[in-house]
Amino acid sequence: MIYYLLMPVFALLLLVFQTTVLDLFAFGKIKLEISLLLVIYAGFHLNIIKGGVLSIVLGAFLDCMTCLIPGFHVIFYVLIFIISKNISYRVYLEGISFIVVFTFLCVFLEGVVMFLIYLFVFDVNISYDIINTYLPQALVLCAIGPACFALFYRLEVLMQHGEEK
Repeated sequence: MIYYLLMPVFALLLLVFQTTVLDLFAFGKIKLEISLLLVIYAGFHLNIIKGGVLSIVLGAFLDCMTCLIPGFHVIFYVLIFIISKNISYRVYLEGISFIVVFTFLCVFLEGVVMFLIYLFVFDVNISYDIINTYLPQALVLCAIGPACFALFYRLEVLMQHGEEK
């Protein structure tokens, strides 16, 4: 029960950290979406209820804070969570190479979906952003993905230890 009370607070803190501090490190060129890494981790390691609620909350908060397209992050994060959850039943997840490749595909897929929405809905061609923004973003996030997964695992162990007492 404490998970569902603390999770929105920590999700909001993560998103504030992501949109302010991490944006300073990237000099505003790329978005370092640690929240997407957390959704992928949730799909691999959390149960369907906890991970689903986490995905919805992160997506909703991110939509409120940064998104031009209402509901994009909620839908995309839940979709990534469902894909990650289905893959977690079939693949050995502890391999660093799998985490790197899957993270790259998810982050780059977000960029491609954003490009397609802008192209077909808003009739704006942002194809230059795929190479200049989304590809470097995917490369950086897939490089730091395994370290973030290790951090998320340690935080999960701490939270589970607190629930046992």
